[in-house]
Amino acid sequence: MNRGFSLIEVLVVVAIAASVVLVVSNFSNNIAGLNTLVSSELQVKSSISQSLQVMSEEIQSATISSNGAYPIDTALTSTFSFYSDIYKNGAAEHVRYFYATSTIYKGVIVPTGTPARYPTSSEVVTNLVDNVIIPSSSPLFVYYNSSYTGTQQPLAYPIGIANIRLVGISFEAQNNQTSSAKRSPLQYFSSLVDIRNLDSN
Repeated sequence: MNRGFSLIEVLVVVAIAASVVLVVSNFSNNIAGLNTLVSSELQVKSSISQSLQVMSEEIQSATISSNGAYPIDTALTSTFSFYSDIYKNGAAEHVRYFYATSTIYKGVIVPTGTPARYPTSSEVVTNLVDNVIIPSSSPLFVYYNSSYTGTQQPLAYPIGIANIRLVGISFEAQNNQTSSAKRSPLQYFSSLVDIRNLDSN
């Protein structure tokens, strides 16, 4: 004689089915969360890489200022300022990259008047890269002379600005869009920039 399922058997089946649904749901949520995290990491890395590329191109194109000043203005471990025609308008702007409170900033002064002046009060400062960490063993900026072949140590302080031919940039950054519970790993960025207009000096 056929008999149906007992109440206990039905409850066991329902419990197993609910467990399977819960596991599958959690797995799907974890996959979705991982995809979001990876996508965010890639976007941040791409954005920082683009910023570093712009930074490198502007330094590479450093040139004599609109009032005849030397292409490099300041060369320190956390600050590098120079003149470069970043707006492609025939006039060299004063560009300052500097690090403060875990952020790399960019300051630009457009020359005014004749002869040209660069009033510091008119500097426009913008955030370039946020959530930056500068290791004590490797400052944001290091500098090399024309004899650098890839193994020499950077120039020691005090640095004679006229000796600089290459600028090394290195820093670590973290995706600050992730939660503290899912803190993203530090990503390392670096570039070695040859200042073209100083090659023959």
